[in-house]
Amino acid sequence: MRFLYVVLFISILVVGFVLSILNSAPIKINYYYGWLEMPLSFALLGTFILGTLIGLSSKIWSNQVLKHRYRKLSKETAVAKKEVSNLRTYPAKQIN
Repeated sequence: MRFLYVVLFISILVVGFVLSILNSAPIKINYYYGWLEMPLSFALLGTFILGTLIGLSSKIWSNQVLKHRYRKLSKETAVAKKEVSNLRTYPAKQIN
């Protein structure tokens, strides 16, 4: 399986390298206060890296929220189990 990941990584790297060579035309990116001129391949790479960082940060945030919820529910479950265990051992009064 690791070999498959390495082959996939190398193939994506080669395709990216070929595309960066073919798309080396300069583009102009306009900002509110000015503009920046850079090759298209760098702009695409920067956009890809920014999107990856935003996606990873949102995934990390959702994992933290789920871990917090899991800990809270685990504590509630432990309390409920203890209550049920206490109810089972509690002697009941007989009503006549």
